[in-house]
Amino acid sequence: MPVEISHTELYPQLLVYMLLGALTIAVYFALKSGDKYSVEDAENDAENFAGVISEADGPLTTFLIIAFIVLIVWAVAYLILNM
Repeated sequence: MPVEISHTELYPQLLVYMLLGALTIAVYFALKSGDKYSVEDAENDAENFAGVISEADGPLTTFLIIAFIVLIVWAVAYLILNM
């Protein structure tokens, strides 16, 4: 029995597949982002406060760069469509 997809169901399915693809890519980059900045690098750059809290400054990860670009593009598109 073949599965029939009507024209009205095609766009929601494409949206779901695009969201699944974007989520897969986001998870991949989130997992790969820690490879360039090791735990030892974080400990070398860390500042300790009273021996309780430590804070380290590191490079921006690929995941964050992509997330910022997506948010900026979305914000610009939203403003253009709603002005």
